[in-house]
Amino acid sequence: MNQPRLLGLATSTPPRELARAEWLTIARRLSPARVDARILERLADRSGIDARACACLAPPYGASFYPSDDGSGGPTTAARMELWWSGVRDMGERASRAALEHAGCGAASITHVVTASCTGFRAPGLEMHLIEALRVPPSARRTNIGFQGCHAAVNALAVARAIVLSEPSARVLVCCAEVSTAHFHYSDRLDQLIANTLFADGCAACVVGVSADASKPAVVDTRARLFPSTAGEMGWLVGDHGFEMMLGARVPELLEREVGSWVDGVLTEHGLARGQIGGWAIHPGGPRVIDAVLSSLALPAESGHHSREVLRRHGNMSSATLLFIIRDLIEAGIPRPWAGMAFGPGLAGELLLLT
Repeated sequence: MNQPRLLGLATSTPPRELARAEWLTIARRLSPARVDARILERLADRSGIDARACACLAPPYGASFYPSDDGSGGPTTAARMELWWSGVRDMGERASRAALEHAGCGAASITHVVTASCTGFRAPGLEMHLIEALRVPPSARRTNIGFQGCHAAVNALAVARAIVLSEPSARVLVCCAEVSTAHFHYSDRLDQLIANTLFADGCAACVVGVSADASKPAVVDTRARLFPSTAGEMGWLVGDHGFEMMLGARVPELLEREVGSWVDGVLTEHGLARGQIGGWAIHPGGPRVIDAVLSSLALPAESGHHSREVLRRHGNMSSATLLFIIRDLIEAGIPRPWAGMAFGPGLAGELLLLT
């Protein structure tokens, strides 16, 4: 059956990678003197992250982008937006070119470009840059999924799927690019220290189109869920010195309570049960988020393996992360169907079903 499928998928990260020990050096420089270094070490140890890529350490930037805390709040939001723009252009081009190659189609065949990012704003934006840089036809329709957080890859795929279902000849380039490290906080707030510890930079791109090739994952469904009375549990606001993350301590508890019944309801509509899902792509908001989702679904620990591995190797790259996990499922040859999910401000969840 001809269905919207992931025809090609590729990822990219900044060229400069931070090992955990290097990160702790930067964390001490960012943190006010009153923050005990042992707290930073414990957060790093519990993060499940061994390495993260960081755009601010790549040319033309460097370690001086984040000077030691002097009470000023660090770089201005304008300076951080320039860092974001430099990072998403580079990563977006590399991942998109590789996705086109993987899909076996040229840029001239792309009819729509859908981009997602919550770590920066600019107009003309990334979607227009990719059209020019890749030589996509200037008639390509453009959609930007902005400021939706870690689940935005599902929102972007939902848009791509709807386009392809309505226009079977369409080929949609989806690109999710994030420079989360443009928003390191100079703060002693625990939630912001955690955000500094978890977030990283990365990009994932894919091509979505109708195909009868059953070897390509079919995008069967996407679903949204806004968990009631949780708006204060997670936030992402524009501040004078970057975007400010607010993370509530109850997020894992809320997910453990809510996710199971939501996912079961969607699977039942497709004649599926949990045990029939071959691969789970759980956005790694942190180790506790993975644990909460596994518990809510009564899944064994190994169901979170690919999510933990992406977290370990790359950190939390916001919207790009889910596609990194799906890439790993493809490369590992995990039998389908697959279920992916991610969570963001709202508190909101987005669910992706691939067969």
